[in-house]
Amino acid sequence: MEELEIRFQRLWKFSEIIVGATIVFGLLIIQLPITPPPNKLVIYATAAVIALFTFALHRVKLPISPANKNFIESVADLVAITVVVHVTGGVRSYFNFLYLLPGIDMAVVSTKRHTFAFWLLTSGFIFSEAAIFGGQEVHSFADITASSYSLAILNSWAVGLVTVYGRFLAREAEAAQGAATAAVVEKEKAINKLKDEFLFIISHELRGPITAIRGYLELFLTGGAGTLETPVKNLAAAAFRQGEHLNNLIAELLDISRLETGKLHLSREIFDLNEFLGELAKEVEQEADEKKIKLTLPVATNKILVNADKERVREVVVHLLENSIKFTGEFGKIWLWAEEKDNKALVSVADTGVGIPAEEIPDLFGRFYKGKSQNASEKEGAGLGLFLVKELVKVMGGEIFVESQVGKGSKFTFTLPTAKSS
Repeated sequence: MEELEIRFQRLWKFSEIIVGATIVFGLLIIQLPITPPPNKLVIYATAAVIALFTFALHRVKLPISPANKNFIESVADLVAITVVVHVTGGVRSYFNFLYLLPGIDMAVVSTKRHTFAFWLLTSGFIFSEAAIFGGQEVHSFADITASSYSLAILNSWAVGLVTVYGRFLAREAEAAQGAATAAVVEKEKAINKLKDEFLFIISHELRGPITAIRGYLELFLTGGAGTLETPVKNLAAAAFRQGEHLNNLIAELLDISRLETGKLHLSREIFDLNEFLGELAKEVEQEADEKKIKLTLPVATNKILVNADKERVREVVVHLLENSIKFTGEFGKIWLWAEEKDNKALVSVADTGVGIPAEEIPDLFGRFYKGKSQNASEKEGAGLGLFLVKELVKVMGGEIFVESQVGKGSKFTFTLPTAKSS
């Protein structure tokens, strides 16, 4: 519907140009020595009225469809053309060709019903001119062929022929454009599929060596390869952390690739969400302690049973917690809790961090999006985390929401189906 409206708007802009050009050239043409001489005053008045009507109609919002609005404009043009034709010789007028213009307009953009109705209306105007002002009575078929009726038939046939041919060409052009668009879409889909498969293969191949490197570094750090001097151990620890970061990034890329190629399989199970959140809080406890951030998990008094993929829930919650730690300063606070409402489990992560500007929130879950307000140290990530979080929540049948105030903090809440609603 929106595409059709845009199409009509383009047509209306073009029709304003055509109306303007037709009026200008028409006023010049009637200055020529035409026989019989036309009533110029009537033509001037008609040109002024149709120009004002056209420009006003295009700018007034009416509670009708674009197709009906276009039909009204075409009928107004038809009336104006009939007036001009009448004062310049009727069915013998040199201006009968003007009947073709609104006919082509209707054929190109309007429905079959509107087009046929308009051709009947045009024919009615043409034959009315011949019958009322033709100046000859018809008593037999010979009188028709010799009278102004023959010209009316010719004009009506010409309008019908141009309308049908114009409609045929318009539909052929539309079909060709549709086929070209479909081909482009299919090509883009093929390229995206190839890109996703390539990304999956590369990420999968990288994961093995990275895992091996992390294993060797862990062996050094735990003393399995002998005692290391402190400086060397610190370097090994730094390398291990970077390896962990790279491993997480590869895991994100693999998950995104699986999501987009439909290869992500969920292992749903029923588990107690409150108990599971307690385990997840311990995973990031050390990271929070390093920044002296207080991570609070209220004591659960009841069980909230959900039916979801435990590993994917862990991935979502841990990422949200790590995100809060990243954007919360020293001695800040982070809260993690769950509640049940309307047969849905709601998991929330709130913090006293830097907050998110309101204008950035609509783009927050976009792929590769990094906030404009972040400094260099905060932009270390690839901008895939929140995009992956949203997609994982979505594929598990939930939604995610964010509330934030700059300087006060943020709150992320996502939903999961409970065991009752499954």
